[in-house]
Amino acid sequence: MASQLSQQKPDAELQAAFRQHLPQRLRTLLRRARAQCRSGWDCNVLHTLHDEIAQLAGACGRYGLLETGERLLALESALAPAVSANQVPDAAATTSIDALLDSLRPHLQQSSRGPGLPAWMQDPPPIAGKAPFPRCDTPPPGYWLQLGITDAGPVTHAAAANEVPAPQPDIPPVPDHPRGPRVRIINDDDPLINELLLRLDQHGCDVALLDHMPGLLEQLRGATPDLIILIADARTPLEQLAATLREARRDPAHRVHLLALLRETDVELRLRALRAGADRCIALPATPGETVGAALELAMVDEESPYRILIVDDDAPQALFAQAILRRAGMETRVLGESLAVLEELDRFQPDLLLLDLNMPDCDGFELTALIREREGYVNTPIVFLSGDQDEDRQFAALDAGGDDFLMKPIRPTHLVAAVTNRVRRARAAASRTRRRRRRDAATGLHERAQLLDALSEHLAAAGGYAAQGGLLAVELRDATILRDRIGLAAFDQVLTQLGDFILRHARTSYMTARHGHAAFLIFSPARSERELVALATELVTAADDERFGAQATAVRLDAAVCAFDATTSESAVALAAVQHTLTVARIQPDRVAVHSTLAPDPNALAQRISAALAHGSFDLVFQPIIPIRGGAGPHYQALLRLQHGEQEFLAAELIPAAIRAGYIAAVDAWVVDHCIGILAQHQRDGDPVCLFASQSLQGWADHGRRGQLSARLATSGVTPGSLVLEFRCEEARNNLRALVELAPELKRVGVRLCLAGVDTDAVSAGWIGHLPLDFIKLAPDLADGDLDTVVRGAHSHNLRVIAPRIETVARAEALRAASVDMLQGNHFRPPAAELDHSFPEQGS
Repeated sequence: MASQLSQQKPDAELQAAFRQHLPQRLRTLLRRARAQCRSGWDCNVLHTLHDEIAQLAGACGRYGLLETGERLLALESALAPAVSANQVPDAAATTSIDALLDSLRPHLQQSSRGPGLPAWMQDPPPIAGKAPFPRCDTPPPGYWLQLGITDAGPVTHAAAANEVPAPQPDIPPVPDHPRGPRVRIINDDDPLINELLLRLDQHGCDVALLDHMPGLLEQLRGATPDLIILIADARTPLEQLAATLREARRDPAHRVHLLALLRETDVELRLRALRAGADRCIALPATPGETVGAALELAMVDEESPYRILIVDDDAPQALFAQAILRRAGMETRVLGESLAVLEELDRFQPDLLLLDLNMPDCDGFELTALIREREGYVNTPIVFLSGDQDEDRQFAALDAGGDDFLMKPIRPTHLVAAVTNRVRRARAAASRTRRRRRRDAATGLHERAQLLDALSEHLAAAGGYAAQGGLLAVELRDATILRDRIGLAAFDQVLTQLGDFILRHARTSYMTARHGHAAFLIFSPARSERELVALATELVTAADDERFGAQATAVRLDAAVCAFDATTSESAVALAAVQHTLTVARIQPDRVAVHSTLAPDPNALAQRISAALAHGSFDLVFQPIIPIRGGAGPHYQALLRLQHGEQEFLAAELIPAAIRAGYIAAVDAWVVDHCIGILAQHQRDGDPVCLFASQSLQGWADHGRRGQLSARLATSGVTPGSLVLEFRCEEARNNLRALVELAPELKRVGVRLCLAGVDTDAVSAGWIGHLPLDFIKLAPDLADGDLDTVVRGAHSHNLRVIAPRIETVARAEALRAASVDMLQGNHFRPPAAELDHSFPEQGS
């Protein structure tokens, strides 16, 4: 398993970002471990060090630093006996650990290169007489800086040792350009962290890793950053952060923002993060685009124009007092002594917030608020009353008239600044989100994918069950992964940006265009016919052959899929499944264009029935009991997919292969999971909790967006963590083990349990059940009796529960009980209650 994990090939830029920050992390680790060796071990510190070293060793394996990873793995193994025994290392073990720490010293240099790096990254920086870049005539801008090499520019031949260099004319120093927002990330070995490092750096942020929480607390007491990003779980000491963050935020003119990425979806962790001061929480797994977008939104808040505050008060000293406080906080203010003058000043000054007195001549605060709210552009502009009126009825009346807050005079300056700042910040953030939903991206001209899908759902719903007009056109970059590995992440992003511009130039204004998946674009037309969409697809595919994209003038090839809406397309999920299936076919077409309506002309084909079932929600689930025979457990059931067509009922064994071939498996799997969560939530509300097993396909989880959707669905339903078990088949995992290795930890983090079905001695000897974060295994139905003990003992050694499926006789059940199997899954089998102390419901398989 370790060798398989180390064979993954991350992007060169991500590898370089990890290598750039690795020496700092190693130095901190060594310093802490050395202190323990010298002054004596603390049990809590020992456990923390062991976990950090294990995570860092795994990350080194992922990023090709095999020698460093092996050293760390040896150090982890030296710490493991004491950790498992809940003791501290003795003198002999400490001496061994000290020697292993010494062996890590050669790896503290940033320029050291691991043997797992590609050959072009192991070359030295260019010197005189050498090409500036091993495989390119001209390296991309800033390329060597990403590898941690700062002296990679052209170098002239060195003069002889005894020559005195010619005097150089005095050149005035070029002032350093200030970096962008200061972003500090609490280190975590999640691959998302390295992606964040690289992308935030590309956006001009001054980004750095901090190894642990004490390092962050120290920075907050000194030069405070603009943004903190941390990955949090139940063990993260958020309470330590809360007090220091509150102190750092005492200066209202410079707010330290906190973005919390949550490994768990329970409400308690989200509340802890918010209490610690998080401005935004994102449940993992999440896409890099989502996390980078949220980070940039928070980091750039203080880069915006100053807040504009319009102060209206007929008491000049009071107005000037408020103006002085807000100006010292960096805000732009304007004071008006006459209430009716506000109406003329609104459009000139365009305030972010109005600070009004309540009692004024000519027009009091109630009337003035009503006049302001009549203007369309100021319906949502915050209005805060600042008055000495202590009549509570009048205060409530002011809020009822359209005010957002009521502040009493006299007021502390910090209170006034905080109240105004928070109101304006929220108003600007809300306006920014509204603009993003309604407008195209200013840089690319593309719509957001969520915006396109919302428009698509509204369009299909408006058809009222009839065939909607229009359709979808998907354009995909062929061999995108190979291209990305060859030219690098930064150059690949540039290619995609220019490709989006190319598509917009050819598409008409009546289309909506958005990024779709890793390297595709989705075009939605609410009115164009299939013939017009096919013509556009052909035009795009043909024209792209003659274009070159990116700084390296890269040639690309496109595939296109056309899916006109019909009577079965009543939901966006069905339309997207059809697009995915059609794209698969387009890859093998000579002209690289496929049309969904021509793929399956037979209306009785099973794929068509699956499509219709997705459109109308006509699948069924039946439930097969899983009976515990060793140890206590609540009710467990296997959810089995069914589809009724007339008098014929299709079983999961027929539906799943057909859904995979047709490209509908993701939508089918999502339907099963969604309905299982709904059933679990209903049983939980009824006080009758159960546990459901749902069979899933690895292909159905290829879209990373599904992981975030599952997390959100579980959070909103309130289902007890662990009551949903997702089951994957051993046979499928053999052909795509890497996908399961990457997927399984993410699913565990969102609160589901995992089961591997069809386990035999090969799976045990390969180490799968030891390395995958499983909770259950199901035995292979054809497992020989001689192998049963090996598999069961192997599973129990890793604290996994063993399920035996397809049990049809009492004799077989008793034999499995004797072999220490934990649970039985029947197959039209109902044992007497006296024998197993549990009865099967009358349900078929």
